[in-house]
Amino acid sequence: MVVADRSRRADGRPRGTARREALLDAVIRIVAESGVEAVTHRRVAQEAELPLASTTYWFASKDAMLTAALELAAERDIARLQCCAADPAVGADARHEIPDAILALIFDPLSDELRHSRGSVLGAYALWLEAARRPALRERARTWTEAYVSATAALLERGRSSSAAKDARVLIGAVDGLVMQQLIEGERASIRDDLRRLIDSMLATP
Repeated sequence: MVVADRSRRADGRPRGTARREALLDAVIRIVAESGVEAVTHRRVAQEAELPLASTTYWFASKDAMLTAALELAAERDIARLQCCAADPAVGADARHEIPDAILALIFDPLSDELRHSRGSVLGAYALWLEAARRPALRERARTWTEAYVSATAALLERGRSSSAAKDARVLIGAVDGLVMQQLIEGERASIRDDLRRLIDSMLATP
């Protein structure tokens, strides 16, 4: 994982690799607000309030900016997943607590972001979907998905799922579909309940 240099100049602007991260955050905001086609070196520099030369220094092309933005979003989220999955307290107390542990891992952070600011979620999903059209994005998008599947499968195994890996893929697909629906239609309070029922069915005693 890339560790950002968050040092700043006296005027408050980021410097070093923190400038690169600021540019990528700007890419994600632009994608969320206006779509992938709106991403240009000039627009990104303006959004980040940095000189145009900053974008051309770090990124040779639009594809390079989009790929790096997806990588940054994935790195941040995968780090969170790995941290949670490594916590022995997550889902360790009792089998009946596994569904809530899974929801806390894969859905609740998304739900919180949607309630407070849907921009970062929308931007990340837009970049993820763009991987279907841009081969350069696909490997990172695949790695991101596999991190969710792996973390979820580990919890499902603790809950004695008979097909943890397959169930994890179904569950991640359901989360993505429901979140996309929520981004389009607005908040639906039943999403968490829908996912809880699906998880419960996966952990039902044969």
